Amino acid sequence: MAGVLADIGWYGFKLGFGLFSLASIWSSAVIQNGALWARDSEKERQELAAAQQKHWSLDREPLPGFRHAFFKTSNGTRLHYVVNEGVQASAPKNVAIFIHGFPDSFLLWRHILQSPELLRSHILIAVDLPGYGGSDSLPSYGPYEVLEALSEFIISMRTAFLQEDKRVVVVTHDWGALIGARLASEAKELADHWIITSAIIPHLTASNALAKGTLAKQMLHTWIRSPFNIRLLKNGLHALGPVISQFRRSFYIFCFDLPWPFSNFFATFGNYWFLRVLHDLGKGRRNKSDGAHTRLNTAEAAEAMAMSTGPAVDQLEQQEDGSKDRYGESVRKRLVDRGMAEKIRVYREGLFIGSWEKSLETTAALFEMSSDTSRRHSSSSGSLLGNYAPNGALKAPATIILGEHDPAFDRRLALDNVKDYLVKGSQVVVVKGAGHWLPLEQIGRRVLERTIQWALNDSSQSSGGGSTPFAAMSDVRVIEDL
Repeated sequence: MAGVLADIGWYGFKLGFGLFSLASIWSSAVIQNGALWARDSEKERQELAAAQQKHWSLDREPLPGFRHAFFKTSNGTRLHYVVNEGVQASAPKNVAIFIHGFPDSFLLWRHILQSPELLRSHILIAVDLPGYGGSDSLPSYGPYEVLEALSEFIISMRTAFLQEDKRVVVVTHDWGALIGARLASEAKELADHWIITSAIIPHLTASNALAKGTLAKQMLHTWIRSPFNIRLLKNGLHALGPVISQFRRSFYIFCFDLPWPFSNFFATFGNYWFLRVLHDLGKGRRNKSDGAHTRLNTAEAAEAMAMSTGPAVDQLEQQEDGSKDRYGESVRKRLVDRGMAEKIRVYREGLFIGSWEKSLETTAALFEMSSDTSRRHSSSSGSLLGNYAPNGALKAPATIILGEHDPAFDRRLALDNVKDYLVKGSQVVVVKGAGHWLPLEQIGRRVLERTIQWALNDSSQSSGGGSTPFAAMSDVRVIEDL
């Protein structure tokens, strides 16, 4: 009975907080930015069409030196990805696989993919998550569906492009990084090194939140018995501070979790007002002197929208009948709301921390790779816990990179006790002055590019024996280096 009441109470809180957040944001957007009357101008429509034609037409390069490609999973889902041209005929190279987050596509990585050093020396593959960009939608976005699809994709890319004694590095951002953290914990054989940017380790954050909530509860119970001991009250509220801070930062998640049509309304109102705010944050942290609603010019805003929206009807109609390289019908169905109803489902369907029961095919493939990866990966957690690593601890070397001013996370919940969740050869760094969209911000791109080059080139670092590049970077602060 107590469990039922707790579930009802939590649902009521989520609903109430979500509706309050939705009303507050809508009012602010309408009053301050005139979102109620927002419409695309003719120039904006033309710029968006040009950006979609440039990046999503299957008969041309999506980026200089890259080509479009599709991978079909065992259940028939087709994932769209881009890969640099001529890789099959080139000498053996290390492989970097890039996984974006919400609300993006492979275009999130466009600046880094154009790095001359990376493009010349490595195989670069950037995939669209299911339901995003040019990839098919899924019937469900739970752990099994999403993690199986990404595991199968990475295994296929290894088979197609990886040569003996070469390395695979998976580079991730936002929801792609949450997926990456889960794969590094539950399918460590997929990559030699994981780069997790602008995200958290799901089980670590949940554990920290629970611990701080329990501590605050104990202190407040004690205070109730001694109500004149104000210090107990202050300490209890202080212990709860990181949890409260994270709730404030996660207001949009509660909006996405509202029942239909409220969730879709938040994602699309004001001519995609929230989406445009996220695009503006790709410029980095806003200053008080930034008076305009957006700092993007028309061309920049169009490219950002093309990144989030994916192909338009023109690109779908250009496809030749019967061609294997074509966008699926589910991509067409997403055109009605620029895919937002589909994108927000990653927040709603248990992907964050739900259980993943691997398929027999995935289990067998990981087992086949394990003999090779066991030479490179330590099986301990890099802490005094040894083999008794906590649930969700990463089992492969990883570099976690957060922006100093990332508005999405409270760093106390994200990083407290992080060492217990990492293996030897892992690092945690904070980029000074950076925000959430590290692959788009200049300072974040610089740090990320150097980190990728190091992870791909330095085979000794996977066992913790190599030196990291961060000591020479004045714009990063090292939190952990195991």
